[in-house]
Amino acid sequence: MRPAEYFANYAAKPERLLVGLMSGTSVDGVDAALVRISGSGRETKVELLEAIEQPIPDTLRQRVLALSHGEGNAEEVSKVSVAIAEVFVEAVEALGASKVDVIASHGQTISHTPNTGLPPPPPSSGEPVYGATLQIGSAAVMAQRLGVPVVSDFRSADVAVGGQGAPLVPYVDWCLLTHPTKARAIQNIGGIGNVTFLPPNAMPDQVLGFDTGPGNMLMDRAAQWATDGQLRYDREGQLALAVKEPDYELLEWLLEHPFLAQKPPKSAGREEFGEACFDLVLKHALPRSARVMQSKSNLLRTLTWFTALSIQDAYERHLPRMPDEVIIGGGGARNPALMAFLRSKFDPIPVLTHEDVGMNGDAKEALAFCVLANETLLGNPANLPSVTGAMRQVTLGSVTFP
Repeated sequence: MRPAEYFANYAAKPERLLVGLMSGTSVDGVDAALVRISGSGRETKVELLEAIEQPIPDTLRQRVLALSHGEGNAEEVSKVSVAIAEVFVEAVEALGASKVDVIASHGQTISHTPNTGLPPPPPSSGEPVYGATLQIGSAAVMAQRLGVPVVSDFRSADVAVGGQGAPLVPYVDWCLLTHPTKARAIQNIGGIGNVTFLPPNAMPDQVLGFDTGPGNMLMDRAAQWATDGQLRYDREGQLALAVKEPDYELLEWLLEHPFLAQKPPKSAGREEFGEACFDLVLKHALPRSARVMQSKSNLLRTLTWFTALSIQDAYERHLPRMPDEVIIGGGGARNPALMAFLRSKFDPIPVLTHEDVGMNGDAKEALAFCVLANETLLGNPANLPSVTGAMRQVTLGSVTFP
């Protein structure tokens, strides 16, 4: 089928089947969602048919993390891109999704260095565009192996017009979660935390969104350190709940992180809250370990508090008003310690989960990229300049045909 014919047929369908693929900064698995979609924009209707998590082999995970830390070369990037694409293919096959209209792949981020806050120079100037982002996972490999078109590389178009390229999910939140009378904060807690602020019955230019700071990234690294690599994350928040108090001096130091004071639009990644940040945390904490850090659990509790307080701080600094309700998604929603801290800090504002409002929190981001791909194939812009800081709206994503 020719591309023009495909686009026309896609637009003519009253309903479309898509598979969304998402691998986050923790690189522990690929979230895959089989979704039925109709409409577009605020008229989008979404039905989640099935969702799975496809594990990423540990050897491949270590190669991805090495690239994220700046190790490796172009040959390794290209080889890992193919290898991670094969895991994406396995995820689609595990869903049994052989007759879908399109695959929506976020890919695996290995570098995200968005603009400096300056607009990109005019094309005639010869100067490089400010900002870059790279998500790997060969779309060509997926398209050829599965025989289905693939929409990928969602962030680059926004970065190319001066945006942060993130967060992109606020557009989806606006489509699916805008409330007629309540102001909502939709808080995702993945590796990084990010918020979408939706005023009641919001128009697109009223939506705000930005990365709030650390999500699970520092907590996960601390759990690995505390257990000598036996745990990838603080399961059920048990380590953080094993002690009564955080290290208040360390917490005060953490809350001085310059990212927290930076005004939106802003986005973060491993560059701000990855391995280098964790190393600084240890250097600050360990010299006082005999006096303060009674156990390694103390560090987990402190970093869990840091994530919770960074979210509260972001709302107080950067939102136009406090929300009427907070809706938590991502892996952080499954951490009882973190959820308890958030509820205590936001009380009496209700802190809910996506499940409380009828959504599958585990599949949310994979589903979100299905919504974004739907807009791509309909030719609709799906970035929000009020969120990313882009100079204008653009159509996101690149389409690869088998």
